[in-house]
Amino acid sequence: MSALPDLADAHFAMPAAVAGALALAFGGAPLGVLLIARRMSLVGDALSHGILPGAALAYLLAGPDPVALTLGALGAGFIVAILSSLLARTGRLPEDAAFAVFYLSALALGVVILGRSANSEALLGLLFGAAGGLDATGLIVSAIAASGTLILLALFLRGFLAESADPVFMRASGLPGGLLHLLLMMLVALNLVAGFRAFGALMTVGLMMIPAASARFWARGYTGQAAAAVLMSVLASGSGLWLAHSLGVEPGAIMTLCASALFAVSALTGPNKGLLQNLPGRTHLEG
Repeated sequence: MSALPDLADAHFAMPAAVAGALALAFGGAPLGVLLIARRMSLVGDALSHGILPGAALAYLLAGPDPVALTLGALGAGFIVAILSSLLARTGRLPEDAAFAVFYLSALALGVVILGRSANSEALLGLLFGAAGGLDATGLIVSAIAASGTLILLALFLRGFLAESADPVFMRASGLPGGLLHLLLMMLVALNLVAGFRAFGALMTVGLMMIPAASARFWARGYTGQAAAAVLMSVLASGSGLWLAHSLGVEPGAIMTLCASALFAVSALTGPNKGLLQNLPGRTHLEG
């Protein structure tokens, strides 16, 4: 049984894909800004691989059942996030090394599990997405992920920023930096799971991190960068979905390429240290 719908189904899934993309923009892009501030840009990529064995095991046991795929991916993502964070907190390994160990192990396990199904299309669907795969269950998960993320950011933003700026001070002060860090990782995993069935685990990371990187060229503080990142993600998603619909292809990669194009424009023209802002003639005129 195929995990991917026919390409033609992607055309009929446009309203659902738009809703899923908006949810990912409002939930994922602000998290991307925090990850960049924490110098953990590749953690999203690690967790995107980490959800694969859970989704693969669910697919092997239940086929392309949307509820099973979502629960399997979410369980695997939380396990990788928790174990990696706990290992990093021991101080025995740097944080990026701890995530690398678990995500590479999870990726290998996922490939082995999917190999049992003898269906390479299933692997492609999990990694790169299928717009027709975003059904009512996926939309509910996307709405929960975006709403929960925004609520928790509003409640714990100061703690997240403090933990990102100086985690050593947080631990020395007895503040719950470890719990906040773990909560942040679980929110990242939740948003990745919300987007992976429609846009793919790998492409969802791009829609989370590239707009966040673009935002640094438009604003300085977290609030401004988060707002700019959401706007960039919405623009990339909208233009990518329109192009993918016109071309009759799956939207995940096209949306990510649109985000990359917006990053190039931002890096060149952004008012906050954009490359064109540092031209000798412009600097002279401004002086």
